[in-house]
Amino acid sequence: MRLVTNTFLNFANDDPNDVDLSAVQADNLVRYQLIQPDPRRLAEESVFVAGITDSSKNSKTVIKSLRKHGILSSSTVKPPINTAAITKNFANQVAIISVYAQRKLVGMLFFWEDECTRWAKLDLEEEEIIKAMGGQVADNEDLAMALKAIDMQKKLLPSQRAEATTNVVAGAGHRLPVYG
Repeated sequence: MRLVTNTFLNFANDDPNDVDLSAVQADNLVRYQLIQPDPRRLAEESVFVAGITDSSKNSKTVIKSLRKHGILSSSTVKPPINTAAITKNFANQVAIISVYAQRKLVGMLFFWEDECTRWAKLDLEEEEIIKAMGGQVADNEDLAMALKAIDMQKKLLPSQRAEATTNVVAGAGHRLPVYG
């Protein structure tokens, strides 16, 4: 049936420019990943939680295919995601989902790559602060507060941030207040 759906497309909700996650989808994905043992590695049900697939079973199949084709890494040594591995064969690699869902999946993958980059930068800041503290947390309250702030920034959902998030449709939290 999926072959028929992909061959004879339903254009009812298929906008080629609609590849970005909604603010709710992005928040759900980040919230779900934060409770995982390794939050940077997309879990098997992440695609379902983000609202791209309609079942957990399809999500697991998509994640498995992404790992098989080198888009997602199962290793802890490599970066968790490699969007450069998305090729012209991507539609065939994840043919279990519709073309519309495939576009959203690509948007989700680029969003997640940006999230991982953001966390890596926060990790570097955290390392610098720990190095500056020299192992004595009690001696410097300012640095201890900076560590807590970085931990809070890691847990912020995209809709709670003041800055815009790439591959996410603008929503609550993406616009700063305007004073007139």
